[in-house]
Amino acid sequence: MKRSVKSGPRGATKGALAGKASPRRAAPRPATPRAADVARTLAPATAASTVAKVSHTLRPALARRLEEFAFFQRISESAVIEHALVRLFAASRDDDALGESLRREGAGRRRRS
Repeated sequence: MKRSVKSGPRGATKGALAGKASPRRAAPRPATPRAADVARTLAPATAASTVAKVSHTLRPALARRLEEFAFFQRISESAVIEHALVRLFAASRDDDALGESLRREGAGRRRRS
């Protein structure tokens, strides 16, 4: 059963989805993360932890799905994305194999036009 949204998720997406680009670029990641870095990445967030603000583009259908899911489950979109990434990286400790798997599924670099 599909839920009707009256005053739910925003109609227009924000940030990169609205065409705003972040002026900063992240430094390149080392090819092989240190064990401490992996452990820190997979550790649950705490109130005292710091966070980094990132902005990425998503297909419009995926962005709508994320927005609706987060709204109805009363979870922030950021928490959903963080949880998914932690599970993705925990599932494969081999970055090369994970990268190859993502490329086989059609993932690649996105370039600004």
